[in-house]
Amino acid sequence: MVADHFSAAQAARLSGLTLTMVNYLCRSDLVVPSSGGSGKGRKRRYSFGDVVVLRSHARLLDAGISVSRLKKSFQALRKHHAEITLSSLPGSHLVTDGRQIYFSHGNCALEELTSGQFAFAFVLELGKLRQEVLDRIEAEELQKAS
Repeated sequence: MVADHFSAAQAARLSGLTLTMVNYLCRSDLVVPSSGGSGKGRKRRYSFGDVVVLRSHARLLDAGISVSRLKKSFQALRKHHAEITLSSLPGSHLVTDGRQIYFSHGNCALEELTSGQFAFAFVLELGKLRQEVLDRIEAEELQKAS
């Protein structure tokens, strides 16, 4: 059974961030804990969705996205899209080009989070393409042998 809420230390561990970074992200309003507020000395409690968002921050920070870009994008994400829970996601992917962060609705449409502008992207899985070519080669060889 997954807990309803997590302490700041647990959220840091689960997200892969340091407690210092979680505290900084909270002070800068990049992440708003579900309960407890962000004041000094208050016990902050993070929901499952908050921890998933923290984990995404960790990955994007590792990829070189600046905190200021994260702040604008994730404020827009919180404003326009449903919360992440154990049973639901508002979309399927976060995509970045190193400058902007896009939110995928799962259908090749990407929404630039700060402007709401939609773009279209096509992601091709190379492993699948490779297998398709191998399957076609094999089918042609079988056809020739017949």
